[in-house]
Amino acid sequence: MKRIFLVSASLMIASATFAQSDANADNSLYRFDNAGTPKEVRKLGSAPEFPFLRNMTSSSQVYSAIKKHANDDTRAMHKLNGLLMQLGYENGAADLQPSDISMSYVQPGTEGNMGSRGYVYSYTRVEGNRSEFKAWKIAPKSTGTTNGSLYLFAKCGNAFFPKNNATACLTVPVTVTADMQQITLNSSGTKVTTNDEVFVYYSRRHHRRHEQAFPVADISDKYPSTPLMVSDTKDVNVMPETYNVTLSTPNNTVSACPETTLNVAANVNVEKTSAYTGNYPNSDHKTYKKVSKHEYKMIARRMRRIHRKEDRIAHKTGMAVDVRTDKV
Repeated sequence: MKRIFLVSASLMIASATFAQSDANADNSLYRFDNAGTPKEVRKLGSAPEFPFLRNMTSSSQVYSAIKKHANDDTRAMHKLNGLLMQLGYENGAADLQPSDISMSYVQPGTEGNMGSRGYVYSYTRVEGNRSEFKAWKIAPKSTGTTNGSLYLFAKCGNAFFPKNNATACLTVPVTVTADMQQITLNSSGTKVTTNDEVFVYYSRRHHRRHEQAFPVADISDKYPSTPLMVSDTKDVNVMPETYNVTLSTPNNTVSACPETTLNVAANVNVEKTSAYTGNYPNSDHKTYKKVSKHEYKMIARRMRRIHRKEDRIAHKTGMAVDVRTDKV
């Protein structure tokens, strides 16, 4: 009975010791309190820590594998989530994005903590062929973490954290100075239409009943005939709009951390200038040509034939046409 009691007590002590070690296993990867002499490692694969991450060939495969097992209630995912949370991923693998993982190599001669089967971490130094130590680098997520990047060896899926990889975040002042740029939009603005019209007339010797002299302001003849329009040209132009574009920052400080993207927010201010904000009315330019009465009547007959031709074409095609000529 005494021997049974001693054996039971020993098992209880071992269980308690294992549970305590298991609870602190994640933390030990990032700590070097009692590093001592590093163990030399030249070959990987004998004691895989995360078997489902072994022999991956791309960072996208690693991301997919982690996401596939993200909701597994297994010891492996609990450990991996613990490592990620200490890198600033508040919800562990759930917050991981494809851009957070990149391919890298741990250089031979690097010392650091390495995981192995059973989620035990040991202080090691990798030596040998560089290709042996291909790894997937997971960068810190938030600006509040003091840990640098985590490495997962491609060959075995073991976690590795280099010594002296701990980093600190700094709050630094930031100033964004940008020259004001002026942008002119030539195709976006007020449309201005200009009509150039040409008329012909002849001068009559006598006025009609109740007719007043000089009925058309632009014609100097006292009693002109009714002006006959022989050509009409329309020109459409766009008056460009000009804007001033400037940058400003809402905050004058940012938090900077190594191996993380420095995000600087900036406001873009766009101000329309007053250069082209006026009113540009359409304009008509009328030109009057004086001809003889005989020429006037010939032109009138020609214009009537043109109008009849336009009407016939429009009737057959259902589309309005303009076959007038500028020649008088």
